[in-house]
Amino acid sequence: MNKPFITQAQLALYKYQPSSKYFGKTMAYTFASELLDYSKVNKFIIHEEIQWFLNRRISNNIWKIYFSDESVAYIKILELQDDSSRGIEIKTFDFNPNVGDVFG
Repeated sequence: MNKPFITQAQLALYKYQPSSKYFGKTMAYTFASELLDYSKVNKFIIHEEIQWFLNRRISNNIWKIYFSDESVAYIKILELQDDSSRGIEIKTFDFNPNVGDVFG
């Protein structure tokens, strides 16, 4: 089994450590930013990367990820591209919105 690209503990350190570039940001925001950086140098399957976090499948292509600071991230897997890869769209919230309002 692969190791996670980031852990809940690392997210907490980023959020609460004053010297961190993510100090005071939600864990969902930090997760999304770090996932974007990770995706620039690594190919991965999104299901394998979110398995380390409490998550729930909302629909065929949308997952909701919960974080311990009560923030949430929604990940939408986009349609297949010409190079057989799929893009993702991530939206983060520091509250729990209605699912229908996320990707509208």
